[in-house]
Amino acid sequence: MTDPVKLHGLGIIHFRAGRFADAAQALAEAYAGAEASGDRQQAAEILNDMGVTRRELAEWVQAEAALEKAYAMFAELGNVKGKAQVMGNMGNVLEGQERFEEAVDAYKQSAKMFEQIGDSDSAMYTWQALSRLRMNQGQWLSAIAAYEEGIENMPDRSLKRGLLKRILSLPGGLMRGQ
Repeated sequence: MTDPVKLHGLGIIHFRAGRFADAAQALAEAYAGAEASGDRQQAAEILNDMGVTRRELAEWVQAEAALEKAYAMFAELGNVKGKAQVMGNMGNVLEGQERFEEAVDAYKQSAKMFEQIGDSDSAMYTWQALSRLRMNQGQWLSAIAAYEEGIENMPDRSLKRGLLKRILSLPGGLMRGQ
């Protein structure tokens, strides 16, 4: 099989099934095909997926290299959403290496880019990843602050924003006897 689209799909199937080495192989072949055809958008998407796959294999250098190259390609294409996705994945790779402050910076950059393009759901997901990282570090106030920042940057009339704000206010209201 030499079709990059089909190989990319096969890589994703392997990834979802937990066959990460097979996924990496299929994605490497898909990337080569996308590069040969000159499809930079597809090549960047494949590299992003390759970075995530290499992270699952704890192949940190390869994961970072794939994500850095994907980011550069998305930047050349002017694809802010692609850059935001890559930066969020880079945060996850850095977190996996216990490079926590670099991971925090990557997550923040990702969330801000998602907010810039109006993708509040993806931004909130990224803020949640940052919050989870801070909770795992035992930094409860930073975890809450990250989550609250995500909520504050959601659209004003969003039902999800209103619901989450009410949930976050409950403990304070209960403690004040309200």
